[in-house]
Amino acid sequence: MSSGGYGRRDVRNGQEGLDLFTKKEKEWSTVAAFLIWLFVFKDNQDPTLSSKRMGSVQVFSGHMKLTNYPYDQKLEDTSSEEFKALARDLESQLKDYYQKDELLQEFYTTSTVTAFSEGVIAYYWSQFDIPPDDLDVVPEFSEERILEVLEGSIQETRSAQPTDIKIREITASFTDPRMARNPSAKECFFTLEAAETEESFTSPGFPNAYPAKSRCQWQIRASEENVIAVDFPFFHIEDDCSDDFVAIYDSLSPDDSQAITEKCGQRPPTNPLQVVSSGNIMLINLITDGEVQQPGFKAVYKALPKASVQRCGGVISNTNGVITSPQHPSFYPPAVDCKWTIQVPSGQKVRLKFTMFRMKEPNVDTRLCHKDYVEAEGHKYCGELSTLSLTSDSNLLTIQFHSDESYTDKGLVPNTAHMIPQTLVLMSLPAPRVYAFPKH
Repeated sequence: MSSGGYGRRDVRNGQEGLDLFTKKEKEWSTVAAFLIWLFVFKDNQDPTLSSKRMGSVQVFSGHMKLTNYPYDQKLEDTSSEEFKALARDLESQLKDYYQKDELLQEFYTTSTVTAFSEGVIAYYWSQFDIPPDDLDVVPEFSEERILEVLEGSIQETRSAQPTDIKIREITASFTDPRMARNPSAKECFFTLEAAETEESFTSPGFPNAYPAKSRCQWQIRASEENVIAVDFPFFHIEDDCSDDFVAIYDSLSPDDSQAITEKCGQRPPTNPLQVVSSGNIMLINLITDGEVQQPGFKAVYKALPKASVQRCGGVISNTNGVITSPQHPSFYPPAVDCKWTIQVPSGQKVRLKFTMFRMKEPNVDTRLCHKDYVEAEGHKYCGELSTLSLTSDSNLLTIQFHSDESYTDKGLVPNTAHMIPQTLVLMSLPAPRVYAFPKH
């Protein structure tokens, strides 16, 4: 065995022997090999962020609305000098803002502007790296703290620093660090333009299997008068959403306050994932981590007139009729309000039947329904219900539908078992029949 091997050569009494490493030397060699793998090889497996493996990475993303700044189409090109210059200035301002808070200043790493849209709206994320010895400060990194510092700094710069770019509004929310991408990234980063004609894209490796450790983003834009509709005729992602998932945003930033939905698992062709934006932008992320790889997805996208998507509500005076959530059977769009007034002949009442009801959203108390809801007779309804029947107190019933800026759902779903192609069935009933239905 050579001197560079795992033992030492020894010659005693003319005989060649082998003096092996001691037990302690073996243990140290094992530890050294693990540390080399951990810090040299393992850390290079995820190029999304320059994160510290043994510490904590806190990422916040959002958007900034600029004041009196002219929009240039070149800002949509991340390689243009116009994009780079404005992004650099805003990133510098964000850094200055964080310096005003001792905690944020200490652990601040970087900010990156990822896109611009009409308005002018800049989309960004900021990263804070917390080493292992300081993990006790992690609970102090809250959305409220970040927003307080950013909004306070914006107020100060409006009067104190006229040379800075004026920002009239800023948002920030916790973001999965795996979704923080650099706009100069080449691998699995796409910019698409939606038009009236359908186009498609697929997850990497489709239809065989997507790779592990994928970090993919699709930025989709349309003209200002349109919104974006995306259908997934095929969708098969690993069942564990903590490993693999698709996240869709009504934004060009993975801002949780503007998330449309996050999905994993498999969806049958009879119940495809279909989403619509509230404006002319959308962001789709694919994150994969687990050892299980599935075929992935195929997506079809196109532009729709904004006016037609947001048109809903009205007056119904027939004794039988139907209403639907906006864009049904697709997920209803974010930031939509609809109002229907239903009137039947005097002496009768309105029975309103939801054959299925889905307005689910994370962290929502269904007793309060403070985000997405349907309101009738002074009561709000949200969450998921297999069926819901309501009866009016008179011959007049007002229905209000509201969706906020984040997380949408199927809305009011048809009873396919009975082949009824409507989401709501309205019928007038004689007043005495009302008492057969429970009050809500």
